[in-house]
Formats: sequence, C-alpha cells, structure tokens
Amino acid sequence: MCGRFNIIDDPITQQLLEITGQSWHIDTELNVAPTQQVPVLRREVGGDWSVSPMRWWLVPYWSPEPSTKYSMFNAKSETLAKSRAYSEPFERRRCIVPVTGYYEWKREGEIKAPYYIEPEEDPGFAFAGLWDRWSRGDQVIESCTIITAAAPEGIKWLHHRIPVHLTRDQVQQWVNPEASEDALNQLLKPELRTAIQVTPVSTYVNNARNKDDRCVEPLGDSTIIH
Repeated sequence: MCGRFNIIDDPITQQLLEITGQSWHIDTELNVAPTQQVPVLRREVGGDWSVSPMRWWLVPYWSPEPSTKYSMFNAKSETLAKSRAYSEPFERRRCIVPVTGYYEWKREGEIKAPYYIEPEEDPGFAFAGLWDRWSRGDQVIESCTIITAAAPEGIKWLHHRIPVHLTRDQVQQWVNPEASEDALNQLLKPELRTAIQVTPVSTYVNNARNKDDRCVEPLGDSTIIH
C-alpha cells in the first residue's frame, strides 16, 4: 500500500523534465497524507502534458457526494477492470503521481516502525494512478488514486503490497489512450523496476501533521533492494 509520501522539489523537477521534456516547478511537501492535494501528471487531448493539483482520495464522478467512507487513496491492480469506482478511469483516465519516496510501517515489538523507501539512483518514483472529476453545481473536485500490486519477494518483509512504479518508457505506455487492457495489465505486474533504498526513520512521521525535515532523518543504515 501507499499511505504517506514525500514530494521534494529538486528531484521531482528533474523527474518531470526527464518524463515530459518540460520544466515544472513543484513545491516540497513532506509526509503527504490521503485527502491532501498532490501534483498529478496526465496527458491531455492532443498529447500535451499537464501537471494539476488533485485530491489524493478518488471521488468517482457518479458519487452523490465526496466521502471518506471507503478507502479510495489506493486501488488494487487485480480488480481495476471490475471495480465500479475504477473501471472507467482505468479505461480512460490514467495518470502518473510523481513522488520522491514513500513510507511503509512494520510491526517491531510493540511499535509500528516506519521506513522510508526511495529509488537508489533515480530522482523519484512515477506511480501509476487513476483520476476522476466530480462536479455538482459550482463545486468541482479532481481527485486521484495510486495503484498497488502484490509485493515482490525482495520487499515482502516490509509489506505485502507496493505502489506500482513505472519506468520512463512505461509511463508513455500507461498514459497512451490507445493502450489495450492486456498491455496495461502487463505494466501492473508486481515487480521492482528500479533498485530501491529502504531506510528506518523516526516515528515522528506517524503524525501526518508533522511536515518538517525530521520526516526524512535516518535512524539507521539503509538497505538496498534490487
């Protein structure tokens, strides 16, 4: 799963430049939690890229009202095509959620210990996502969800699911409106597409209101997973 992540301006700016060939300014935001606004990269009609702020918790266009009754910040890759909430976005509204790194928790004794996960060398992750637009009268909400898959063997010790992260070539395939369902499902396979660095951090990040540099201070040595 993915329940918290960081957006750090310089790495994300470099990542977006590599993907789109364009320069974008993204403000740093640490310890981002569901329902917050996050930058979302999508391909517009005509092929131009855009980066738009969206609510990180999908609100389906058909929903009677915005709600947090059901967990909609992550979407399971295995059920996208069959889900009432996700099937149409999966077909028509695929996007990328760019992040510098994300957090996962592991129970160790009486506490849930947080770990920070980031690419070993790449400037960030390009998470496969879906977006939707909800409107009632003058109120419009654009929102997104991050797709998760079963964790591959190398990282199962930390959590049983991971956010689906894509290579630069796979990003282009994911947002291609002509992509077939079979081709998209190939992109959703549970695998690591880049070496990752896993670092223990303080339980300070457990409180989503904490947003300063202590959220990324290491508590011990990092582990590299290929």
